[in-house]
Amino acid sequence: MGQLEAAYKYCPVWLQNMGISLYGILWRRERLGGRFGEFAAEFEARDRMDPAKFNGYVNAQLQSVLSAAFREAPYYRKKWAATGLTGAKLEQMTARDLEQLPITPKADLRRDPDSFVLAHTASGGKVHRYLSSGSTGTPITAICTSEDHQRFIAAREVRSFRWAGSSIMDPRSMIGGRMVVPKGMANAPFHRYNWAERQVYFSAYHISPASVPSYVAAMNRYQPALFTGYANSHYLMARMMSEQGIRLGYEPKALVLSSEKLTVKMKEVIRMAFRARAFEEYGSVENCILATECEHGSLHVNPDFGILEIVDPEGNAVPPGVPGRVIATGLLNHTQPLIRYEIGDVAAWSAKKCACGRDHLPVIEEVIGRLEDVVIGPDRREMVRFHGIFVDLPHVLEGQVIQEE
Repeated sequence: MGQLEAAYKYCPVWLQNMGISLYGILWRRERLGGRFGEFAAEFEARDRMDPAKFNGYVNAQLQSVLSAAFREAPYYRKKWAATGLTGAKLEQMTARDLEQLPITPKADLRRDPDSFVLAHTASGGKVHRYLSSGSTGTPITAICTSEDHQRFIAAREVRSFRWAGSSIMDPRSMIGGRMVVPKGMANAPFHRYNWAERQVYFSAYHISPASVPSYVAAMNRYQPALFTGYANSHYLMARMMSEQGIRLGYEPKALVLSSEKLTVKMKEVIRMAFRARAFEEYGSVENCILATECEHGSLHVNPDFGILEIVDPEGNAVPPGVPGRVIATGLLNHTQPLIRYEIGDVAAWSAKKCACGRDHLPVIEEVIGRLEDVVIGPDRREMVRFHGIFVDLPHVLEGQVIQEE
């Protein structure tokens, strides 16, 4: 795959589209094949589940994850044994008992990601590695199997895309971190098309007042029903569209946007330009937490994806309305479980009940600090997220981009 990616930039656009589509066939099988349908049905069944029954399910999954981690993951076996924890005690733990376990710093995962991998997967089946700098600028390696990936996407399909009135099966678009338009190319088109998934992938690095008409023309041509990707990139696009009096020529179903905080102002500008509502999604490349926006506008944590704690500097749980450190325990990655993992974000619980009635899915008041600086280039293009600069550089501890003028 590395050689194909190296050759990509030398290919004409039509051949790049073909290559992306062939990759899309494999990617679709990876995410939407296997047990995806089964996992989606299970998430759907838990969407309105009785809270007591739901908590019982989450605790059973947690106990299974803790026991497997203690038996098979070198990192947890060593760290937990040193504190006197036993397998028997872990098998009885509930979500309320998680505070008894030590917090897992991101630096530990970055230092040795393979020490978190369960022995039966490390020695056997095929695993996938995803390299990222993350929103904090600290590179990490996330590891999972195809079946893990199907769990992640099934959760997003049910609790994110369907809540927004759409589906991952719909024609869709993406503005993300992949450089689909090779470095050094400044001319349209600023997108590439994945025929296998009916997905148009737009460049996040060419959005400017001059390029906006080309972007919108491609949107009107392919008419994605679902827009996904960077919240800030869609906002920048919508703002420039509004400044030029441009709107989409059709009405998509929804936008489900992530990576940065989606403010009320951003939602209003996006709705005017894109003629559809924007829904917020909060997650991480480590896939240990997922919060999604319901039809009433609340950002619900999905504990059957991952258990979220919000704690103060001393590690104590904070009351609603008080910002604290986000600690996550993932339940869906059966390859590289992350338990009481400090993502690096700050959030606050909400004290209000949501009118949607999903009381078993707690509500976050807001995720704090996931704001992005925007770099404006000499050609007036506006860009966020330069994490691609730092990906796959194993000796880089942290990265920062500085614009001097």
